[in-house]
Amino acid sequence: MAIARNIAESLERASWIRRMFESAHKLREERGADAVADLSLGNPCNEPPVEFFEHLKEESEIRTGLRHRYMLNPGYPEVRQTVADYLRKRTGIDYEAGDICLTVGAAGALNVILRSILDPGDEVVLSAPAFVEYPFYAANYGGTVCHVPPGDGFLPDVDRIADACTGNTRAVIINSPNNPTGRVYPKRTYMDLGRALAQRSAANSRPIYLIFDDPYHALNYTGEPAPEPARWYDQVLYVTSFSKELGLAGERVGYIAIHPGAHAREELRAAFPFSMRAIGQVNCPAIMQRAIGKLINLPTDGVRDFYKARRDRVAVALDEIGLETTPLEGGFYAFPKSPEADDLVFCRRMLDQGLVIVPGMAFGAPGYFRMSYAAADDVLDRGLDMLRRSV
Repeated sequence: MAIARNIAESLERASWIRRMFESAHKLREERGADAVADLSLGNPCNEPPVEFFEHLKEESEIRTGLRHRYMLNPGYPEVRQTVADYLRKRTGIDYEAGDICLTVGAAGALNVILRSILDPGDEVVLSAPAFVEYPFYAANYGGTVCHVPPGDGFLPDVDRIADACTGNTRAVIINSPNNPTGRVYPKRTYMDLGRALAQRSAANSRPIYLIFDDPYHALNYTGEPAPEPARWYDQVLYVTSFSKELGLAGERVGYIAIHPGAHAREELRAAFPFSMRAIGQVNCPAIMQRAIGKLINLPTDGVRDFYKARRDRVAVALDEIGLETTPLEGGFYAFPKSPEADDLVFCRRMLDQGLVIVPGMAFGAPGYFRMSYAAADDVLDRGLDMLRRSV
């Protein structure tokens, strides 16, 4: 059976990334793992909290198959209530259990939202640099994306975002702490963006949803609570996962939260579970749902400090090497300026040295590269040494 044309085109656009990863694998086989430093992926290296393993032990001791059956598609009602209570306390916004849809990670949540709100030809506006797979998610449902150049320091340029919103614009996606830059967007950005999107929605006679992709919420090193965009705009569809803060990336658990003031709130409540079924996700894994119900209120200071220490090492090293970068305020990525004009050429050269990093062009920001510090200590140190010797 021939591969679908849209999938073939997407694979072709991403083939240079695939070739880099395949080359890294080949290098490990040829030179040995100690000769390669893979800083390409944001694969969390923190262990889940001890409470998670205690939960799994409790689950293994309960001998009823009913705990492994289908449930309501948006998730267990009691867990959704726990999530709503948590968000209400954190944001001051009156979320209800019905506003919560538990999903197969944040990627699953984004696909559920876009499948629910996009018609063919609708647009999604992205503030560059943006996560590599957002355009593919939109294309899954007939949508297109518009990359908007950033303002100073890779902060979103609100005026440009507003100007990019047309009558076909259905959503804007914002991600902070940002992948790939590590910036934590300030309150002023959200205040201005909320005001601008409200005006554009009114002018277009069509609401523009703000999809806030927030999986790095716990990894904020600014010393101040991260602002909540839902406080300044009521069309926010909040997305997060527990991949980073709990070290559960492979377990695929996240959720959507619908702002209580969102347009078509009741329709969205019905559409999200339907879209989960339509795209084959069915429901968030049952054991992970129950784990989140018990772990969502755990303090996250420990995981923040764990990655902050790694951030500090990377920031010092990049400064010593002389690589210009924006403030590393959150997440576990650095996004330095490439020492060569062509970031893809530079990344290929570094790959020859055994260092795997991602060119900025993949995120809509050529001239930069992304490196992850969510790697084992020895791999991170080896990668930084390779940069020192090669730049």
